[in-house]
Amino acid sequence: MILNTFIQGAVNARSQHVSVKAENAATTSRNQHTQANSSSVQHAWESFREEVDSDPVFARKMAEAITYIPNRMSVNLSDLPPLTDLDGQKRWAEQAAEFNKVAEQVTAQRVALFKRMKGEGASDAAIFNEMIAFNKALPMDYQVKAGMLSVHQSA
Repeated sequence: MILNTFIQGAVNARSQHVSVKAENAATTSRNQHTQANSSSVQHAWESFREEVDSDPVFARKMAEAITYIPNRMSVNLSDLPPLTDLDGQKRWAEQAAEFNKVAEQVTAQRVALFKRMKGEGASDAAIFNEMIAFNKALPMDYQVKAGMLSVHQSA
């Protein structure tokens, strides 16, 4: 919203409103087109792709990191039960422990994939990109709980 603080602007407020409305409609149309062509949701690791593809030393570090760093349940602190709710705290701890068991299995699968690809002579960049594909193939609820996704919104 644009605020006019001078008198001349107040006189032309209606024409400015129409102009701003048209500009906003054009921007919305462009944004929808852009979002249709590129995903607005991506995995956090994807921001490293360009550097991984161009720097073999960095690619090695990132391939190992994406493989061996275990997922943990992402927590929104406002969703936690109050400290005085002992039953709620217990349920939350059980959910976190259950997620960690699944995360251990996912990490084991990543490690097996990493070792297989290394054994086949794959580049570290190829391994990194394959790990991103592996993560994207995981169930969406797991990806959300693990905090794998980052949402990009333009203002």
